[in-house]
Amino acid sequence: MTRDDTLLRIDGLEVAYRTERGVDHALRGVSAHIRRGRVTAIIGESGSGKSTLAHTIVRLLPETAQVSAGSVEFEGEDLAALSDRELRSVRGRRIGFVPQDPIASLNPTATVGAQLRESYTLARSLKTPAEIDEEIASDLEAVGFPDPADVLRRYPHELSGGQRQRLLVSIAFSQRPSLVIADESTSALDVLVGKEVLASIHRIRERHDTTVVIITHDLALAAGNADDVLVMEKGVIVEAGEIASVFAAPGHRYTRELLASSARVDGGRTRSIPQLYAAHRAPVEAPPAAENALEIRGLAKRFARGDGRSVAAVDDVSIDVAVGSTFALVGESGSGKTTTSRIILGLERPDKGRVSVFGHDVHGLSRGALRDLRREMQPVYQSPFESLDPSMSLASIIAEPLHAYRIGTRRERAARVEELLDLVRLPSSYAKRRPAELSGGQRQRVAIARALALRPKLLVLDEPVSALDATIQTQVLDLLREVQGELSLTYFLVTHDLSVVVDLAQSVGVMQRGRLVEYGPAGRVILSPQHDYTRALLAA
Repeated sequence: MTRDDTLLRIDGLEVAYRTERGVDHALRGVSAHIRRGRVTAIIGESGSGKSTLAHTIVRLLPETAQVSAGSVEFEGEDLAALSDRELRSVRGRRIGFVPQDPIASLNPTATVGAQLRESYTLARSLKTPAEIDEEIASDLEAVGFPDPADVLRRYPHELSGGQRQRLLVSIAFSQRPSLVIADESTSALDVLVGKEVLASIHRIRERHDTTVVIITHDLALAAGNADDVLVMEKGVIVEAGEIASVFAAPGHRYTRELLASSARVDGGRTRSIPQLYAAHRAPVEAPPAAENALEIRGLAKRFARGDGRSVAAVDDVSIDVAVGSTFALVGESGSGKTTTSRIILGLERPDKGRVSVFGHDVHGLSRGALRDLRREMQPVYQSPFESLDPSMSLASIIAEPLHAYRIGTRRERAARVEELLDLVRLPSSYAKRRPAELSGGQRQRVAIARALALRPKLLVLDEPVSALDATIQTQVLDLLREVQGELSLTYFLVTHDLSVVVDLAQSVGVMQRGRLVEYGPAGRVILSPQHDYTRALLAA
């Protein structure tokens, strides 16, 4: 590699965070080269230093962070030597940034047009407003908006998550930077929407000949979208090179562990969901169970919109879930998956239809009877970072349902907490810890332990691993399988990740715009899909 090939050169970078418990070293002597005109993926688990490295490059670190050594040279200029004022002319104009959360990055009180015009005008002050609007429209079309004029009139809350993320892509490229960094830009999106966002990045990158760095924990995403890769573990780059070579013949133990945890990547190539299913499970379905844990008949639910009309969130949905089995409901955001799960739990009332859990009509019960039934069915939510009270100890969190139902003495509750920690493979000494002292995977284990406190028979799992890294996902899925076998649990799983379906589910329903467009045994749905939408999900 010649020096001219290198757009960004990082040398000996050291970054540490000041915490209540002392100093946390996030980057430890990181050195790397980003080649011009390429797409580079930076991969690793949470806490590996990926996002810290990205934020260090553009100097967007929090006040608790300190860069103690090293340099960041961009187009021959040391960014660390620039003043804050000088750096502002680099950030945006020469280095674009696509953040993870579009909600936090867009102004809810300004129209999309106002926010885009502000960004585009910064670099092209000599152009007329009409010329700038023409450029905006052209870029919006490039990132997948067929009607730019309509989008410009809207506010961020009127757009979907994928549309908001594509706006951030437009803003990142608006000043025609040499480098764009995308930090987990699709991690919160469904598979089809994430695919569209990545496609938009590639289209506009090729249009403006831009170098791109993708920060991700999704190895299949990296394999399918990047030319080069940097593998990070505990603040150190442990392996680097062309992604095809590194993934085909990883030289470092940690890279091998990451690849082993990602069933979607094999020998440097990504495997499709049908290939994954065929490799891991025989397409033979178990005989039907003698009884159902859950029966849904003709379920319908509409929600009012701001313009006085209503939209069908769930439309004539019927599902059976056998005792001791796992049913997976899949589809993109807005398809009605979560609304269906909330109706099952009695948190929403349907407009039509019936939900029966272990023979009880959920919405025909008195308040007291419904409360009793909820002991039989418990939820596990998507984000372990939001579902646990940060002010409570793990013992208090896990024992909370026991207190609510006045079950057991103090000593019996403490014994039950210890039993549950052991069940989810956490040391009993963790009972005194708080959520902030745990990793994401450990927090989700605590959420599972809390859900099991009342000895339920049905768990409603709403995207239980989507917020976790690949290796942690594997551990939590293994745990869910083990616990289901030990306790004879039934799972109603909501997910947009079809590889999770391969791991857990015996039967599958595919939702699109509130309707169940495909439904049946997992092997049949995955290996012989009948609906175009199911085929699109599998292809993505």
